[in-house]
Amino acid sequence: MDGVIISAVSPLWRTENAATARLSDIRDFFRFRSSLVEENSMLKERVAQLELEAASGASVAGGENFILSSFGRQPEFGGIMTTVLVSPPQSPYDTLVIDAGENDGMFLGSSVFMLEGPILGVVSDVFPGSSKVRLFSAPGEKTRALLERYNIPVTIEGAGGGNFRIIVPREVEVVVGDRILSADIFSHLLGVVGDIKMEPTDSFKEVLAKSPANIFGIHFLVIRP
Repeated sequence: MDGVIISAVSPLWRTENAATARLSDIRDFFRFRSSLVEENSMLKERVAQLELEAASGASVAGGENFILSSFGRQPEFGGIMTTVLVSPPQSPYDTLVIDAGENDGMFLGSSVFMLEGPILGVVSDVFPGSSKVRLFSAPGEKTRALLERYNIPVTIEGAGGGNFRIIVPREVEVVVGDRILSADIFSHLLGVVGDIKMEPTDSFKEVLAKSPANIFGIHFLVIRP
């Protein structure tokens, strides 16, 4: 190429190269930022899982396991592992649709658990290749349970969205963070106290609790008779 032309076009090339370099830097920045966001999300999910496992704990452990075994009662293991096909808000009123049904040995009324241990609800409908699960947090659903602090029997009422409400006498000691356990002999984690409402003149107080599961993002469940 003629030297004059090259001299004339060179500034344009430099500008183009600089612009290309800046675009490359911007792309690298957003890739790096996206990677950090993804890694942060994974870490948060892992922390939440560890917190859930710690909160769930082994409600029946050590000496209690020995006592139960002595009377022929063994901790529960196994079950049918299922995948959640549909969850809120696609499914209404705190219900789930799972991919195991009558053909897989599913039974009406079977208990539904998270992989980490907490109990979430029961199988309410069974079809050949799928089933419907009704969560304890479904509006109006009433379930017998225990306030762990003093093993006080209560009835929790579903309030929707993975939430519960409990009415107890004002004298009953309840603290935010207290665990609510199922009333069966193995006492699975059912909920955690999140708030307490009471007026000075009230004889009772309202305890608000939340399911240990994010019902909008459940992927796997275990079903036991």
